[in-house]
Amino acid sequence: MKTTIKSALITTAVSSILAIGAAQASDSARHEADSISNAKVSLTEAIRTAEKQGNGHAISAEYEFKGGNPAYYEVKVLSSDGQKLTKYELSPTTGKVKNASDEKIEKLFTRLRPNAIENAPTSLTRAITTAEARAGGKAVDAEVDRDGDQVQYTIKVVKIDGDSEKVKVNGADGKVASAK
Repeated sequence: MKTTIKSALITTAVSSILAIGAAQASDSARHEADSISNAKVSLTEAIRTAEKQGNGHAISAEYEFKGGNPAYYEVKVLSSDGQKLTKYELSPTTGKVKNASDEKIEKLFTRLRPNAIENAPTSLTRAITTAEARAGGKAVDAEVDRDGDQVQYTIKVVKIDGDSEKVKVNGADGKVASAK
């Protein structure tokens, strides 16, 4: 009898902890969704600004939302000659570059060749627009990767209720490859 009561108490305690954790995660996701909805500059606009400044193509972009700190966009741009990778931090309020720093590019080239990004018929910004339309929200994270020898984009879209969806878009034709 004591074991059964003890088991029931432990089960109840664990369930309560999990429910609180899920509620906090859900509140955080809704807060992030609310924050990105109120941004005056979109992720695609931030990418265009960084690409212009870096004279190249964006290979990743995300909305950095960390509790207590002002949110910002982080965009990594590979120069047109493929020799330089620069990380830009941009204000979601003004769209202006707040910081720029050089990044190492060796890891990138094990995944993708620079000319593959430049020659892909679909740009990262177009893939984001496709993903946002498909999922019905705002993009908060986007990356260039490969699928075989083709460029593929993975975009995380957050909806106003805090739910999110990962959408993969083919670089060759701009169509949605998968969404979950």
